[in-house]
Amino acid sequence: MSRSLHASDIAFHIHSQTNLANHEKVGPTVMVRGEGIYTWDDQGKQYLDAMSGMWSAALGYSETRLEEAALRQMKQLPYHQNFAHRSTEPAIQLAERLISLAPVPMSKVLFACSGSEANDTAIKLVWYYWSALGQPQRRKIISRNRAYHGTTIASASLTGLAHLHQDFGLPLPGFLHVTCPHYYREGLPGESEEAFSTRLAAELETLIEREGADTIGAFFAEPLMGTGGVITPPVGYFEKIQQVLKRHDILLVADEVICGFGRTGNWWGSQTFGLQPDMVTCAKALSASYLPISALMISEPVYQAMKSQSEKIGIFGHGFTYGGHPVPAA
Repeated sequence: MSRSLHASDIAFHIHSQTNLANHEKVGPTVMVRGEGIYTWDDQGKQYLDAMSGMWSAALGYSETRLEEAALRQMKQLPYHQNFAHRSTEPAIQLAERLISLAPVPMSKVLFACSGSEANDTAIKLVWYYWSALGQPQRRKIISRNRAYHGTTIASASLTGLAHLHQDFGLPLPGFLHVTCPHYYREGLPGESEEAFSTRLAAELETLIEREGADTIGAFFAEPLMGTGGVITPPVGYFEKIQQVLKRHDILLVADEVICGFGRTGNWWGSQTFGLQPDMVTCAKALSASYLPISALMISEPVYQAMKSQSEKIGIFGHGFTYGGHPVPAA
């Protein structure tokens, strides 16, 4: 028996970030076409996509250069894995291009398929790095309330939004959260932005001292917090936070999944807001969301630790089937 798309969606399709019971009542809005900044549903209604998909359709819905590049690559080599020394021209060229654009000097690129995967990988590499340096106990990770870093088990633990933790048993132990740098919501009466930033840096230092600096591996931050409220950092915030991190030899990971590729007026939010990260994650506008791809850029000290540890073990035990996929990389 044939079904309408509407009925089939209700019958078979689970939607992200959706009230599933309510979805069975109201059903989907089925999108069928896009052009420029506009999309259309199956009823012919036109929408101006002011959200750019999920902050990600940076070039709109009809960029023929991307379509043609993907088609050429699909005809030439539609897929190849990058395990065990294998590589492809698009992945090599994209890695080189990303390193040339990095907000601070970076050494290598590791590809994945989503921002969640990139942040999840960054967590693993924080642990791998400290194990290589003989400090495997440095497994705790600090993030901020209202932060969004993804929905895998580890990246959701980084995330500071309660509805992404509830009834999933998250966050996992060892994932710590400090106050969101939202001056309007969190500032005290009469407190200047500079004083607010000083207070938040002191809060971070207190947390580090309480937990033990030798147990903490990294601090994750979006340069500008996106999903948590489009929150720009207050005056002096990242300068003061980074001073604390440097005092305690804690890595800084910049989540540029939303901010990267021009969202803040520079290539990277790290440039706009003065971050000097040890690792950088990016996704979304990396492919303008035409195909799934993400990347993790790694500094030279982190890479050297990875290299020595993989030589000791005999292998670098991480990667994804679709990591560095030649079609989105093209």
